[in-house]
Amino acid sequence: MQSGIVEERITFVSDDELQLVGVLAYPERTKPGFAVLVCSPHPHFAGNMDNNVIRAIAQELAENAVTLRFDYRGVGDSQISLESGRSVFDYWSNLEETKDYTDAVRDVSAAASALTSATQGLDMPLCVVGYSFGAAMGLLYAHEQKNIVSMVSVAPPLGKVSFEFLRDCSTPSLFLIGTNDFLYSAQKTEQLRDTLAPSAIIETIESADHFFRGEEDVVARRVDEFIRSHVTCDSRRTPDAI
Repeated sequence: MQSGIVEERITFVSDDELQLVGVLAYPERTKPGFAVLVCSPHPHFAGNMDNNVIRAIAQELAENAVTLRFDYRGVGDSQISLESGRSVFDYWSNLEETKDYTDAVRDVSAAASALTSATQGLDMPLCVVGYSFGAAMGLLYAHEQKNIVSMVSVAPPLGKVSFEFLRDCSTPSLFLIGTNDFLYSAQKTEQLRDTLAPSAIIETIESADHFFRGEEDVVARRVDEFIRSHVTCDSRRTPDAI
């Protein structure tokens, strides 16, 4: 954990009564100016709230913001309800096969509500960041929410999820894609561009792969820069705690 940042483990309830677990992070000695929900990748691909990219982004942002990263149902200590004989692995495999993301988006929505409750009374703008599978889930949730001021998609699952739902979305958005990502191609990137509003920004990070090993700080700083450009961050010193 970075010096000067406080982390709190919290629990919250999804709309189907499952208890999910997350970590709030915020600056210890300065007043946070905005709130950011950070959505993890797929559980089959290191998809938990301690993922290297997720943690780096959350901690970078927490120098000036309240961030919440969390585990989807069945991940870590987050609860899941399963039919007899069905495993958590089977559940998430089936989700990928059917592309029914209802439950995952419910988890994102529950986390957003928990973050809003944690910052109630601070009147802070809310942003959503997602990585890989979490990029798609975060966008599926955020694009319909009028209170979201900006969205960031890191390593979006190109070719796996259709982003047509963003065609009429005017919320400021940034897409970061590594040129060595196994999902990357110039054609897929152009197809993504064709589905986005003109205001959306697509940037590539040369030689970075899907997992951004060794590039976490580069990603985190760019995410922070983009979000801070769309919010007013008041960093006045205050003794108040969250």
